[in-house]
Amino acid sequence: MKKSFRWGNTILAIAIGMTTWQFSQGKEVYVQSWLAHSLLHTAWVRTQASGHQVKPWPWANTWPLARLYVPRLNLDQIILSRANEGMSAFALGHSDSSVQPGELGNSVLNAVHHNTYFSFLKSLKLGDMLVLESFRSGRWHYQISAIYIVDKTDTYWVEPSLNRRLTLVSCYPCTGKNNRRYVVIAEEVERMT
Repeated sequence: MKKSFRWGNTILAIAIGMTTWQFSQGKEVYVQSWLAHSLLHTAWVRTQASGHQVKPWPWANTWPLARLYVPRLNLDQIILSRANEGMSAFALGHSDSSVQPGELGNSVLNAVHHNTYFSFLKSLKLGDMLVLESFRSGRWHYQISAIYIVDKTDTYWVEPSLNRRLTLVSCYPCTGKNNRRYVVIAEEVERMT
């Protein structure tokens, strides 16, 4: 009976060792993104419940402004404030120079690490629906109307709009010198009650 117990401990030690080794081989970004994703969603729920800005972690200089859902991909993303001040690598960031998500105008959302957590941007297609749940202005349906790869000096896509628009921006490709941007534009379709 003692021999089988020792084998159990040995197998458990090997499993823990292999798991640790796997995470040390570059997989830690997935653990970090999972933890950050959980903290961001908790902060979003607490922000909605309290009506006050709730930081996802104590040292954060940002808070959730909105939530973006992509039904076709079954994907949920939190949109954080202050994208221009080094927002999290695990959430969309709102550009302070644009209107708040859900308000009338062009709301620019930045995704910093296109090749890791934001690979969903390249999965978006023309006609895809997006659902935006804004802290202040309700819930909106948007539809993707354009996808561009542009030079980083081309600022046409961040100009103000007379309609509700979401503009999602990321590096393209996310290697070395990023002289191009991947831009996804979604126009308002309807407001949900």
